[in-house]
Amino acid sequence: MAVAELYTKFNSVWIPDPDEVWCPAEIVKDYQRGSDVLLLQLENGTELKYPVDPVKSLLPPLRNPDILVGENDLTALSYLHEPAVLHNLKVRFVDSKLIYTYCGIILVAINPYKQLPIYGDVIIHAYCGQNMGDMDPHIFAVAEEAYKQMARKNRNQSIIVSGESGAGKTVSARYAMRYFATVSKSSSKDCVEDKVLASNPITEAIGNAKTTRNDNSSRFGKYTEISFDNRYRIIGANMRTYLLEKSRVVFQTENERNYHIFYQLCASADRKEFEHLKLDVAENFSYVSKGGNAVIDGVNDQTDFIETQKTFSLLGLNKDFQMDVFKVLAGILHLGNVQIRSLSEEKSEVKRDDHHLRVFSELLELKVEEMAYGLCHRKIATGSDTVIKPMTKVQAVNARDALAKHIYSKLFSCIVEHINKALQFSGKQHTFIGVLDIYGFETFDMNSFEQFCINYANEKLQQQFNLHVFKLEQDEYMKEDIPWTLIEFNDNQPCIDLIEAKMGILELLDEECLLPQGTEDNWLQKLQNNYLNKNPLFEKPRMMRKAFIIQHFADKVQYECEGFLEKNRDTLYEELINVLKKSKIHLLANFFRDNESSTGNLNANIKVRAARAGFKSFNKQHRTTVGSKFRSSLHLLMETLNATTPHYVRCIKPNDLKLPFEYDCKRVVQQLRACGVLETIRISAQSYPSRWTYFEFFGRYRILMSQHDLAINDKKQICKEVLQRLIQDPNQFHFGKTKIFFRAGQVAYLEKLRADRLRAASITIQKNYRCWIQRKKFLTLKRAAIILQQYVRGERTIRRMLTATTLKQAWAVVIIQKHWRRFLVRRRYQLIVGAIVVIQSHTRGWLARRHYQKMVKDQKALIIQKHVRAWLVRRRYQSIRRFVLNIQLTFRVKQLHRKLDEQGKENKGLLERLTSLSTLHSSEAGKFHKVEEELKKSMTQKKFIEDQMKKSKSQTEQVLSELRKETLSLRGQNEKLKKQHQGQTQEMKDKVDQITQTHLDNLEREERQRRKSENNFQIQKEDYENQIEALNDEVKHLREERVQLQEQVHEEYLTNEDLRKELAELTNEALIIPKLKGDITTLELKKQGLEMCLQNQRKEMREKVEEITQQLLGGLEGEELRKRLCPEDMEQLNEDGELWMAYEGLKRASRVMEMHIQSQKENYEKEIEDLSFKIGHLCEQTTQLQQRLQEENHANENVRLEMTRLANDNMDLEEQLEQKDRQIKKLQNQIKSLTKTADKVNPTNVNASLVSRKEYLGMLECKTEDEEKLIKNLILGLKPQGVVVNMIPGLPAYVLFMCVRYADDSNDADMLKSLMNSIIGGIKDITKNHNEDFEMLSFWLSNSVHFLNCLKQYSGEEEFMKHNSPQQNDQCLKNFDLSEYRQILSDLAIHIYQQVIKVMEDNLQPLIVPGMLEHESLQGISSMKPTGLRKRSSSFLDESEQYTISSILQQLSYIFSTMCQHGTDTDLIRQAIKQLFFQIGAITINNLLLRKDMCSCRKGMQIRCNISYLEEWLKEKSMQTSNAKDTLELLSQAAWLLQVNKTTDDDVKEICNRCSSLSAVQIVKILNSYTPIDDFEKRVAPSFVKKVQSQLNRREDGSTLIIDTKYHFQVTFPFNPSSQALETIQIPSSLKLNFLTRI
Repeated sequence: MAVAELYTKFNSVWIPDPDEVWCPAEIVKDYQRGSDVLLLQLENGTELKYPVDPVKSLLPPLRNPDILVGENDLTALSYLHEPAVLHNLKVRFVDSKLIYTYCGIILVAINPYKQLPIYGDVIIHAYCGQNMGDMDPHIFAVAEEAYKQMARKNRNQSIIVSGESGAGKTVSARYAMRYFATVSKSSSKDCVEDKVLASNPITEAIGNAKTTRNDNSSRFGKYTEISFDNRYRIIGANMRTYLLEKSRVVFQTENERNYHIFYQLCASADRKEFEHLKLDVAENFSYVSKGGNAVIDGVNDQTDFIETQKTFSLLGLNKDFQMDVFKVLAGILHLGNVQIRSLSEEKSEVKRDDHHLRVFSELLELKVEEMAYGLCHRKIATGSDTVIKPMTKVQAVNARDALAKHIYSKLFSCIVEHINKALQFSGKQHTFIGVLDIYGFETFDMNSFEQFCINYANEKLQQQFNLHVFKLEQDEYMKEDIPWTLIEFNDNQPCIDLIEAKMGILELLDEECLLPQGTEDNWLQKLQNNYLNKNPLFEKPRMMRKAFIIQHFADKVQYECEGFLEKNRDTLYEELINVLKKSKIHLLANFFRDNESSTGNLNANIKVRAARAGFKSFNKQHRTTVGSKFRSSLHLLMETLNATTPHYVRCIKPNDLKLPFEYDCKRVVQQLRACGVLETIRISAQSYPSRWTYFEFFGRYRILMSQHDLAINDKKQICKEVLQRLIQDPNQFHFGKTKIFFRAGQVAYLEKLRADRLRAASITIQKNYRCWIQRKKFLTLKRAAIILQQYVRGERTIRRMLTATTLKQAWAVVIIQKHWRRFLVRRRYQLIVGAIVVIQSHTRGWLARRHYQKMVKDQKALIIQKHVRAWLVRRRYQSIRRFVLNIQLTFRVKQLHRKLDEQGKENKGLLERLTSLSTLHSSEAGKFHKVEEELKKSMTQKKFIEDQMKKSKSQTEQVLSELRKETLSLRGQNEKLKKQHQGQTQEMKDKVDQITQTHLDNLEREERQRRKSENNFQIQKEDYENQIEALNDEVKHLREERVQLQEQVHEEYLTNEDLRKELAELTNEALIIPKLKGDITTLELKKQGLEMCLQNQRKEMREKVEEITQQLLGGLEGEELRKRLCPEDMEQLNEDGELWMAYEGLKRASRVMEMHIQSQKENYEKEIEDLSFKIGHLCEQTTQLQQRLQEENHANENVRLEMTRLANDNMDLEEQLEQKDRQIKKLQNQIKSLTKTADKVNPTNVNASLVSRKEYLGMLECKTEDEEKLIKNLILGLKPQGVVVNMIPGLPAYVLFMCVRYADDSNDADMLKSLMNSIIGGIKDITKNHNEDFEMLSFWLSNSVHFLNCLKQYSGEEEFMKHNSPQQNDQCLKNFDLSEYRQILSDLAIHIYQQVIKVMEDNLQPLIVPGMLEHESLQGISSMKPTGLRKRSSSFLDESEQYTISSILQQLSYIFSTMCQHGTDTDLIRQAIKQLFFQIGAITINNLLLRKDMCSCRKGMQIRCNISYLEEWLKEKSMQTSNAKDTLELLSQAAWLLQVNKTTDDDVKEICNRCSSLSAVQIVKILNSYTPIDDFEKRVAPSFVKKVQSQLNRREDGSTLIIDTKYHFQVTFPFNPSSQALETIQIPSSLKLNFLTRI
């Protein structure tokens, strides 16, 4: 179809406008080919004759249909041109409050100048894993696309963020880096992600400043390379910087600031650690006050400085380095205040007493004299010598400023280098993603060297962008088998050659800089001679003399030559450099080392290879110009970008006043032209910009197809035939493998045909409906007229036929009818009254009799209750009494056992001490023999030592007297201890008497509880004994060390220099040695006798105690009890139901015993603490070598005391044994008499009991060697798919519990412990190995809960036994308490449940968005909208692969049926279904909020229909009580909001009232995103949205936009006792459990 044919009446076009750039107009009359005028009507109603060139037919650009306005992708527009792009961005930004828009592979980001709630972690997780284009445009979508391509293709990626100052480049780059840090968390503890993000505040502080356009403008370019390992986790990063604006350090224009770090430092000047910097407010420093305003609204420099310090520390930069940085920065501020005065026209000086110069020198540790001299003098190199020449004031000021700029530049590079070191990694880099935050194309009123370099960089980036766009287009066309034709585009290679080629602008500039007398005029003259009138891209301005113009790809830019040479040279005098080299601050001195690299301040990490190797002097190095450095770093950057897959983000500044959501069309279109967006649109328009899949085309334009077309089964063929019929020109479209490609304007034409068809259909429907209404109205009037005619005619006939006779007859008939009807009614009334009276009489009699019977029953019930309550009170009292006595007995017996063990341990300690003493004595005897031999040899020296012997004799007498005193005191202590021991033994006798009197009341009832408590106690006792043994080993080890220390000390004592004096003393003591030997021998004899007595007494005592415990605590069999009890005793025992209460008493006793065991456990822990204290005490005793004799005496006394105490205990136990023997004889006699009477009274019970013993007891015997086989066959090898049909639900749980019952009944603690650990371990293994198998996890979740319920139901606790049968109560566990295992099993069940939920969510998640949002469940209502489908990683599925709401319901039904088949508890199924419904609702509404194309009225109908299907499913499965429906309330309200009217104030109130679950942010987001599907719908007016927003401001529901899909409801496992009898369970042979034996 020809383009001119589209200019018909009612279509709209765009015409140029001086204010809005473009304004819309409607065509009033069809355009005729060859006409020179197009009749238009503007929006304000004025008509316009738009001139048209009839020869060229340059018609104004057509306007897209309203259906296409607000598209996510600009290339999806049917008409691709500048006004369409500008309008689409305005609608999205102003009306829909959407700041992101795709333009092919470019993400256009408009700065909203307002904080938006679209960057939280929940939003990041919502975009994670999504394909680009599936959701609304976002910086996270670009980051996800880069991350996904890196992971899939193992190819490096890069994100190029560009734009004007204030457009939001830095924020966009920061959010992209935050996305990578969130989705690729590393497992290391180094917090690499936090360090990468922490580098941003530092670089912003030292590299960002306030400008007239932006409060936080980046004054440098930055390329951050984020490195990933082979698991695609962040392992490090590297930063490159480009072209720092050094001139800002010394000069700022009005209303601008220097770099933020200076103001932050000045704001913190009053801090104590910065007093030595001698700072003041920023207004007092020249370098930071030239802009006039040193404060930014809403920014606290002091708080930002604290944050900067924190990030320094986080990156590992220590306090010393930070202080050196702050010293250098403060020095720069003071350097700017140094006053230079003029002495003459050629000389200047700086006063040496200048305050700021002195502070500058102190901070940088320089000499004041040298600094003052260097600022005012310079060296000039001549042919053979150097001359020092003074400088004028202007030259000195320039030198000072150059020094400040150079220091700051070096400091900036140094900080970046340290940041890179902090972000270094040790491993190997697998891939990386680079984020380039670089300046966009700039053109100002005054453009200098900085703008020239920036625009040069943008020329290179634009060239790389063009090549990449064409490569992507070519790949797409080749993939779809579409012929590729070369498209013309504006190649900017000539402009790049003009700048960087040989003899280009940069080379001529460098050449002029090398000349000593080079000037800007000479350089400009060379440029004009080479390029003026020779290169069309170079022009000379008409007005200005020192300037030139370059035609860049975006626009013409005029550059002023002033300052080009100076900025390119970056001159710094050698005299100042030599002074700074002498600084004692290593940070500053390293800036000017002779071997520093030549990359300068442009990039601290870029290594530019030199032409030749070797070192250069500073002067030669310094000749490298800024332009050449920038060109080298730019070439390296381009090589890096060309080796990666680029992703583009173009940031747009909507207005210069920084107003939120204000759109200045002039400023926006200027940036769109400069950043390459319009070039992308132009290139796309030349090819096939609109691309639709066959399925999407079929769904959208099915209305244009005939019945003949729809009869074809192949939808692809249908689309081809319909398109060939609708569009005659085959060049306007092309068929690919999976898509249809359209030229620009063809989709709009198809939309026009569709709208015409719908309009014609609407007219036909309206015509027939109006006809039907009118016909219906006519037929109603006709029927009314006929009825009126009928009545009128009847009235006329009656009047004509009426006479007197007929009147009398009619009256008589009425009277007869009256009397007859009265008679019939009266007779019927009398019959009814008679029947009612009879019924009432019978009813009243029946009620009276029933009342009397109730009174009689109530009276009898009162009598029964009186006797029952009295009986219950008596029984309760007796049971409590027996219960208390049983506890006292068991407690005291266990105390006896514990004391016996303690006595045995103490005896062992005494024996060890005696043996140690004997060994010591033998060693001393040997020593004494040696001493006697030495005495014989030393007789010759007798005379010499006689005097010394007298002195030693007196000393020994004193020692002996002291020993005698100590022995007397020890004997007194022994007597006191004997008295205390006698009192204790008397108390023990009384307690034992009480125990023996109270123990014989209830022997049989306490046997079960005794076994259980003793087993548990034995287990804990063994654990504590093991701990005590370990501590004893440590004690022994310490004692051995003490002996070794004693030996060492003794050896040193013998080898002392004063040996002669000790020999003299020993001669005196030798006389006493024979006496001591005799005492020792007597002590040894006594010790051996005592040991023999102790061993004999302990053996006898243990035998007697065992007999007592067997007789007292041993259980008696039922038959023996009947034999021993007499009939009278039997009646006494059965009185008041005492035997029936025994079971209840034992249960209570078990609980008290558990408390008692816990207290004993605490006592053991205290004993362990005491032993540890004793160990420390023994370490101290190693120094007390002189108290060995005292310890020996004390040990002997302890032995005597123990002997006496054991003798007394033996006497008491013998008396107790005699009493117990008497009581046992009595009981035996009573049992004999009882058995005789029981046999006489009920002999049949005996037979019945014998029969019952042959029945199964609900236990399975599993031998220890079969335990592994049980776990393998029943847990690890069981496949629920095959055997679950043939067995009852929870059968494995019942089998396992029956095995546990047997272990408990066998009273085998080791078997029970091993079995429980194996069961829990087996369940853990099977769930871990099949953590993705839903059926396996569901099966073992059900069995784990069943097993847990069995442990509770048969635990013997009252709260779990309420619903048990008597037989189930008899089958409760008897000997062991498994409450700890119940807790472990409960935790395991919770873990399995969480894994089941995760698997179910993972299986359901891919179905939710296609089934709930994308699929059209309502036939005949199409909610699809043309999208263009220009996704880089399309997720669109064919019709056969699409999921529907039926897919979701089938998955839910599968989950439900599987869990029911496995016997999962109904309450647990309800909780799982509720969690799944929450996930469905959360994911659906999140995608609805993040997908503008889904926010339409028809989509709301589809969602509501899908919700009704889910509710119907809940009703069908009887899951209404699960509260799953409530989780869909949020989605239901969102669907209602899409369908409701949105025009009047009443609608505002209704929306605010009905949408109570939705937050205010969500409501406003849906209203702003509402998109009409057809031309018949209307958008939501911005005024209506503002009204709703004002009403919602009263709410306090936060600013939540996205729902957290990871939220999980708390799970609870209800206790549901099973009615399944254990003894009736049959084990299928398929389980292969033949080795188990039923008991």
